[in-house]
Amino acid sequence: MATENKEKAKGEAIFPLTQEQINQIAAIGAKEGVRAYKEEQKKEERRRKKEDSKVRKTKKLLSSYRRIKATLSDGKQFTPEEQAELRWKFIEDLMGNTREIAGKSERTIKDTERKREEDLYCVFRIEKATEMYREECEKSGSEEAKRRYRELSMMYLGEKPYTVQEISEVENISDKTVYKDIGIACGIVAIYLLGADF
Repeated sequence: MATENKEKAKGEAIFPLTQEQINQIAAIGAKEGVRAYKEEQKKEERRRKKEDSKVRKTKKLLSSYRRIKATLSDGKQFTPEEQAELRWKFIEDLMGNTREIAGKSERTIKDTERKREEDLYCVFRIEKATEMYREECEKSGSEEAKRRYRELSMMYLGEKPYTVQEISEVENISDKTVYKDIGIACGIVAIYLLGADF
């Protein structure tokens, strides 16, 4: 008993904390915990906004696909050299050269031929990205993934544009599911179309 009291007294001498000090330490710890939690929430919000931005940009590009394709003459075919150059450009863009793409879309293009070439490249990028997504869906074996590709194709790629209601009837799903599926599909296509770090 005497030894226990000595150890207790020794411990109190090393860490002589009053209840007020303990309360202050707890308050500081709680404050730091709240600060760290808020910082994590801000990071998550920035990440979510970035993802939403990618999906919006992808939807905008996909929405323009039919219109751009219609303005291009059907007679123009890429030479093998042009195809190789486009493939390399697509790989560069996929690897993170996306600031240049964003800048191009904001500039006014005066030269008609340059505009036409960019339109051709835009169509090429969309077709390549959506083809990669189609292959991913096919390889997955998931009927849900395949359905999402069909919905994306009906909405943006096919000759006849479908409305959400028409897609829901064809696929026998709700309008809400169509919106959700299109959002998921565009989120995946965004990676192929805009790169992982856009």
